[in-house]
Amino acid sequence: MISVIYGEKGTGKTKRVMDGANAAAETATGQVIFITDNNQSLGLAPNIRFVNVAEYGVRNTYELSGFLKGMLATNFDIQYVFIDGLSRLLAVEPEALKPIFDTMEKFADTDFTATVSAAKLPNFMNKFKIIND
Repeated sequence: MISVIYGEKGTGKTKRVMDGANAAAETATGQVIFITDNNQSLGLAPNIRFVNVAEYGVRNTYELSGFLKGMLATNFDIQYVFIDGLSRLLAVEPEALKPIFDTMEKFADTDFTATVSAAKLPNFMNKFKIIND
């Protein structure tokens, strides 16, 4: 399943995605991954794997797609992936995120939740679970 939490900047998307990651970590039978572009992991459960993609030089949608594929290909135990600030960490508008969501769709055994700063989402995201903050 793919979920998208969206809203304008400052509407609580980061708190919501962190709460979701912590809730998943309580019951997960596999690994829970939290991806962002900073080192602010305060508030995340200690059993959540925190990944700062800025440390890996991820700069665009194709690099993030490759990064996700690599993580999932080397660890079959990843059950949940939470991505905070998807459009921010790639410095793109939501319309340019399609390659990332195409990649997520290929991994049906993994649940993805991503936050996107936007007043309105592009049409290609309508098929996902949409949460408006």
